[in-house]
Amino acid sequence: MASTIISCSNALTLDDVISRLARHLAVDGVLLIGSTGQPALTPASDYDMIVVLNEMPAPIHVALTYIDNRLTDVIFFSVAAVERILSQERLADSVDTLEGKLIRWLQAGQIAFDRAGRLGEAQRKVQSGQWLRTAGEGEIYAAWFSVNYNVQQTRRMLSSPDPVYLWAVDFRLLYQLTDLWGSYFRVRRLPWDGEKGAIRYFLAHDPAYLDLFRACLAEPDRSRKVPLYEQLAALTLAPVGGLWPDGATAIQLAVDADGALASDAVPAALAFWESLVAD
Repeated sequence: MASTIISCSNALTLDDVISRLARHLAVDGVLLIGSTGQPALTPASDYDMIVVLNEMPAPIHVALTYIDNRLTDVIFFSVAAVERILSQERLADSVDTLEGKLIRWLQAGQIAFDRAGRLGEAQRKVQSGQWLRTAGEGEIYAAWFSVNYNVQQTRRMLSSPDPVYLWAVDFRLLYQLTDLWGSYFRVRRLPWDGEKGAIRYFLAHDPAYLDLFRACLAEPDRSRKVPLYEQLAALTLAPVGGLWPDGATAIQLAVDADGALASDAVPAALAFWESLVAD
């Protein structure tokens, strides 16, 4: 069990913490992200900041702490990660990757400290053009397969009289409903901007989807909840063909790092399966 260290940073203001970080030679830069340091900050907002280190003293990634009585996420990157962005000559990985997230944060963040000017240079670069690729065909296919797979498995377990199977349905719906949001944005090649960003998108562009999601979330009866979930799954996948017909066979494919999918990959995989079970 990892030990917890009680930090004294709660007594410090955000400016105090930034000033102390800037005095530490291990720190190369500080980037404020989200509503941190912005007029949009509310009493319920947390602080989010990126701290760029010259070297990683340990495999640290995120620290959760309190600054000025606000819950605070501190995300650590190395100078090497920033320099990789500076050296890029092509589109980065998707926003789902760590490097992709750093690029998104640089595009919208506020630089609070920049010892060597790297953050400023990287920010100007990623704000100057399209540096993040949208979801590739392979990633969209994977989302289509995953949602359909979950629908099929949930239908199967719901048909059982065994209470263990039925409780498993309840458990599966906890994460399957959450997964639908990511798939909704992925198949439409929309950037994912967190739960609050997703809700704002639905309110502006697809309020009916959000209403159905809330109805499904609140439904206590699984016999009514699962059909609502299936409606949501169908709407989620509407741009890519929706749900599988009964009795369908589908193949999940390995996706390349760049999200590509060869045009003949799916027919070839299905044909190979058919050859295995043919007379």
